[in-house]
Amino acid sequence: MSELRKKAMTRLVICAVALVACIIFSVLLLTGTFDGKTSSGDVTPAASDVVSDAVSGVEDPTASDFTAQPEETPAENTETPAEEQPAEPEATPEPTPVPEYDGLSVQPTTYYNEGEQPSYTVTPDNNLNMRAGPGTDYDKVSQVPASTVVTALGANEDGSWVVVNYNGTYGWLKTEYLS
Repeated sequence: MSELRKKAMTRLVICAVALVACIIFSVLLLTGTFDGKTSSGDVTPAASDVVSDAVSGVEDPTASDFTAQPEETPAENTETPAEEQPAEPEATPEPTPVPEYDGLSVQPTTYYNEGEQPSYTVTPDNNLNMRAGPGTDYDKVSQVPASTVVTALGANEDGSWVVVNYNGTYGWLKTEYLS
């Protein structure tokens, strides 16, 4: 066999051995064999114990931060499960429900959080009609007297109309007539 073929064959064998070692290592990781227990359930010495024995006499101020805590061994009367149960995922917070304002034909596209709701004053010239939707073609649901201060709860896409609650009734007001 030529020298070139011998080198190629040697490299191929080394790569094959490395591949097999990687596969075995991956399987052991996935099955949890590297969690410090042997197949009989006995606890093997932690790597930090072996290292600390090898370097005893060397002072390391951070060594206490990295020492492994011994695992508790189960009592003899209790049975250990064949497989460890996966950890339960953390509960995701429920989304804040979007309020629905009764009596409106159209709900706002923008909602203001409590404490961030802008206040408006109806112009002093006229009373303002509250509508069921953002437009004069929607039904009138109530009327807000001139110079009344109202708090916006939401708005349409372009902000030209806002939803308010006046005397327990929800309605849309045109921002053009608010200051």
